[in-house]
Amino acid sequence: MSKLDIRAKSSGSEPGADVSAEILRGVRMGTPIVLGYLPLGFAYGVLAVKSGIPALWAVAMSALIFAGAGQLIAAGMIGAGAPVLSIVLANLMVNLRHILMSAALAPDVRPLSRTLRTLFALEVTDEVFAVHTSDFRNGAVCRAPRLFACNITAHLGWIAGTAVGAFSGELVTDVRPLGLDYALPAMFLALLLPLCAERLHLMVAVAAALFSLGLNLAGAGRWSVILATLLAATLGLWLACRRGDCDGPGATDAGTKERP
Repeated sequence: MSKLDIRAKSSGSEPGADVSAEILRGVRMGTPIVLGYLPLGFAYGVLAVKSGIPALWAVAMSALIFAGAGQLIAAGMIGAGAPVLSIVLANLMVNLRHILMSAALAPDVRPLSRTLRTLFALEVTDEVFAVHTSDFRNGAVCRAPRLFACNITAHLGWIAGTAVGAFSGELVTDVRPLGLDYALPAMFLALLLPLCAERLHLMVAVAAALFSLGLNLAGAGRWSVILATLLAATLGLWLACRRGDCDGPGATDAGTKERP
């Protein structure tokens, strides 16, 4: 057996691979996400209690749903007395982006069973998606212990932040002066920048931001994020095919051959 074969088998595809090492790696991957989820979860816990949601129910929502933006929207709408159908539709609209994220990760997690893929999808958030995308792009193989360790670590951080905010919510009158609402965007930017490994990635990221801003100013509201994502992804695919990086209709044989 050649050294190359030995190296390939030690990459994590064998049942005897070091599971504990994969779990520790997943925990390390999820730890930066926790640093962003703790303050935002705290802000959600405070908002939920002030909106009339019991503290235990607020924590249960974080444990069962795990949708930061959706939970914040739901808490605000519950406090405003909005009907259940409106809350459901608002969350559906905001979370449509998960379809795109799931489609992007689907090829990488295909080795998992259907049950494990379903459980994995339930734990995917924007930040978790960014971490896994970066990991797979760097050559990581699909290993369930690492994937779920990362997801669960991030989820526990969100639950912990919610619990602290919910049970101490009466001590905080307003979370905005604390600047907690900036913690998650700042953390997500830190996760996004390493993914912009080449000029095309940076162009798509800037395009998404500009599309989102323009659509929002045009009155698209929360749809601006979804539409901007679709437009920027389409632009990125078109540019990639133009230079021969895909097998779609826009890719040319000549362009493909020119790639090393």
